[in-house]
Amino acid sequence: MIRYPVKVGENEVKAAGIALPISTKNSIIVCRKINGMPTEKAKKFLRDMIEGKRHINRKHYTKTCKEILKVLESAENNAKNKGFEKTVIRTISAEKGVTRFRMKRRRSFGIEMKSTNIKIVLRAVEEGKNESKN
Repeated sequence: MIRYPVKVGENEVKAAGIALPISTKNSIIVCRKINGMPTEKAKKFLRDMIEGKRHINRKHYTKTCKEILKVLESAENNAKNKGFEKTVIRTISAEKGVTRFRMKRRRSFGIEMKSTNIKIVLRAVEEGKNESKN
C-alpha cells in the first residue's frame, strides 16, 4: 500500500510512480518548482524543460521531467474520470525508492541503481477561484 504525505479528501485525486529510474536529488528539485502550480501550467513547464526552452539553475533535468510528466498525466486522467475539470497540484513529493544493485560484481557488492518514488495529490478548483502559487 502506498502512503501519501497528506490525507486525500473528496475533491482530490492521487497518483504515484514507484521505483522510477531517475535521480532522487534531481526529482526533489523539479518537484519543489512545480508544487502548487495548476496542472496545465506544470505540464507546459515540464514540456519546455524537456525541449530545452526553460531551465532550473541552468539545468534541464530531461529524464526526470519525462518521468514526472507521465505521473502528472496519470493523476490528471484520474481527475477527469472523477469529473474534475481544473486541478491544482496540492502536493508532489519525491522520495528514495527501493535499493537495487546491478548484476556485475564491484567489490562483491555491485553498483546501486537509481530509484525514486513520486507521489502526487491534485485538488479540484472551482471555475471562479484562482488558487495557484504561480
